[in-house]
Amino acid sequence: MVDKIEKIDIKTSNTRSSFLKIEVSDLWKSGLFSCFEDFNVCICGLVCPALQSAKNKAAIDERNCTICDCLCCPPEFFTRQQIRSSYGFEEALLNDCLTAAICMPCVICQDAREINQRSKK
Repeated sequence: MVDKIEKIDIKTSNTRSSFLKIEVSDLWKSGLFSCFEDFNVCICGLVCPALQSAKNKAAIDERNCTICDCLCCPPEFFTRQQIRSSYGFEEALLNDCLTAAICMPCVICQDAREINQRSKK
């Protein structure tokens, strides 16, 4: 997601050039440990993380969640990479891999909150 596009004109003694400055946000709308911002997501992510992860994958794919998503859900790391790509975040493979490995329920909940908040716009 592109946050802002701005035209920049640069004049030199002999030429004039125009450029587009594109700003992309790399800010998550909620923190990794902000689980209680959305109580329903928090409970689902802690009690049944596979269900919340399946819902995240289906939501970022812009489709309905099915039983196949729950049974064959890919690791949240890949869903997180898709979220980064969809919303224009910078890649952070190592960061995402470590956070997913160390605190999977928090990652699942943060991804769900991000998708929910951005889909409301």
